[in-house]
Amino acid sequence: MTPPLVPADVVIPHLPWVPVHVDRLFNSTVFAVATDAEFRAAFCLWVKSWGQKPPGSLPSNDRELCYLAQLGGDLAKWGKVKRIALRHGKKCDDGRLYHPVVAELVLDAYERLTRNQRRSQAANAARWKTNKDDPTRSPKGNLGGNNRNNVTEKTPQTPRNGGGLKVSKMNGVKNGAAPPSPVNPKILNHGAVCSCNNCTRWAALQRNLQRAAN
Repeated sequence: MTPPLVPADVVIPHLPWVPVHVDRLFNSTVFAVATDAEFRAAFCLWVKSWGQKPPGSLPSNDRELCYLAQLGGDLAKWGKVKRIALRHGKKCDDGRLYHPVVAELVLDAYERLTRNQRRSQAANAARWKTNKDDPTRSPKGNLGGNNRNNVTEKTPQTPRNGGGLKVSKMNGVKNGAAPPSPVNPKILNHGAVCSCNNCTRWAALQRNLQRAAN
């Protein structure tokens, strides 16, 4: 008996395609001697074997092989094409059948996928390490990014001279805007208007607005 041509721990994600080496296929003995029905069954088995466990293998049961060969469970048809459809297939220690060329392609694809996965993991690790070491970078690697911690919030400033608001005797402040605060918001930590120049000017503005409103 022969050890499995594809190890049991090899896993390949479902692919919508499988590689086909055209030159090797057209120069193969199967292509040279197979009838249309035999070649169709063989090709179906090669393709379907990629979805088996392990990939590249086939069951040794005739009924299962018949369905995988797309013969609709017709064992009589399977019996006519079986010899050529399974040409070069080897039964290994795990009781499954392996085609050497298909197994070779499976292992090559697995190696490529594993290598790409390692490369992606290394790139991701390096990127996250850079972001961690540099607090000015967002998780996406952009300076500043959308990190709300990097945004400095500014206290709204009230324009001088009432900000150009036109006061009406009918409704107080035009467009429904609230009148300025009786305490100058520019002067921090003032609980009430004091006698400084800024607060004195602010208090005078309040009195003018109050007269206009009345």
